[in-house]
Amino acid sequence: MGSISSMSRENKKKQLKRQIVPEHRPPQEEEDSREVVYRAHRRVVRRRLTIFLVLVILAAAAVLVLLRYDRYHSFADYQTIWEKNLTSEAQEAAAKGEGSFCGYLDFGDGVLKYTKDGASYLDAQGKAIWVLSYEMKSPVVSINGEFAAIGDQQGNSIYICDTGGLQGQATTLLPILQVAVSAKGVTAALQEDSRASYIYLYKKDGSSLDIYIKSILSGDGYPLDMSLSPSGTQMITSFMYLDQGMIKNKVVFYNFGLGKNDPRRVVGGFQPQDLADAMAGKVRFLDDSHAVIFTDKGLQFFSTRVETSPESVSQVLFEEDVRSVAYSHDYVGVITDNMEGENPFCLRIYKTDGTPVFDTTFNYQYTGFDIDKELVLLYNDSSCRVYNMAGTEKFNGTFEFTVSKVSAGRFPSTLLVMGPQMLTEIKLQ
Repeated sequence: MGSISSMSRENKKKQLKRQIVPEHRPPQEEEDSREVVYRAHRRVVRRRLTIFLVLVILAAAAVLVLLRYDRYHSFADYQTIWEKNLTSEAQEAAAKGEGSFCGYLDFGDGVLKYTKDGASYLDAQGKAIWVLSYEMKSPVVSINGEFAAIGDQQGNSIYICDTGGLQGQATTLLPILQVAVSAKGVTAALQEDSRASYIYLYKKDGSSLDIYIKSILSGDGYPLDMSLSPSGTQMITSFMYLDQGMIKNKVVFYNFGLGKNDPRRVVGGFQPQDLADAMAGKVRFLDDSHAVIFTDKGLQFFSTRVETSPESVSQVLFEEDVRSVAYSHDYVGVITDNMEGENPFCLRIYKTDGTPVFDTTFNYQYTGFDIDKELVLLYNDSSCRVYNMAGTEKFNGTFEFTVSKVSAGRFPSTLLVMGPQMLTEIKLQ
């Protein structure tokens, strides 16, 4: 009986052991099992990869559709996102006898609004970030990046501001004609007396840099325009001078980083023959490596990558009269007369090295012409036209209030429309 019970316990142990420890399988059966698992895993991977590729293709197709839509679609109407009524401010200015003058310039992430009695920085939703009070007969403004210089033309005061507010005030001894500012706040002021013109430089706090350029009117000529590079170490100036009774033009490049007494501050000069005997009425640094000269005959593009040796890289000449010019960090625009076809004007856009982007003709009586981000904006006091960099007319519309300026809005297909009585952001539809 005991032996039977012992055998029974042994059998139960063997059964329990077989349940816990699997029996040894033949090698072929193990390989078949691994193959089944591998094939199942491979099917799962293929299925996931297929789904991923389909999603990528769908996303790419959606992006292409959106890009094509953004590139070629035109809008016929708009809705107001927000608006700010400025009527009370305009009435207050009129009561002070200041007239209705109100200027706007793109500044920081918003705009700089300036009048004869003050300036304010408004963000992209019309909120005043700071307000500056002054009294000027004729304010002249220069903006470079996040710095702005506001000078009193024929006066003696310059206010230097950034997006945080007033940084300094410079006082000049001679009347101010023009101001130019760098993206670091270095400010140049063109001043003159009866015999000569002077370009003095100031720090962002308004103190003098003890750097100036003197030009004798009877010899060196008269400065027409000037521009500081974003870094503030380079400057371009266009001079008009007399040569044997004929008015001629020259453009001079300066570099202020070469040392106070280094005669090589003049690092480049271009005479009439280099400019196709044209008159350069406006000169601008687009960034630290690119500059452009606007003449009555066309455009001259320069590379200033080597600061001590500016180089002309492209020249664009027009047979038609130049009507207006505009520029940004990335593009340069020109409007000329159009001698062919029904439309009286031709719009041409170029990259900073002179490469053409697009051109188109139009019939629209504009008073303002700007380039903002990827948009070209034409406007007058009651309407605007907007083109993208593909040359597509994105919008052609009118407004029920007086317009001073139009800029790109915060988002795609939005515009910021500014005037003396109204500031509004609209969504194109």
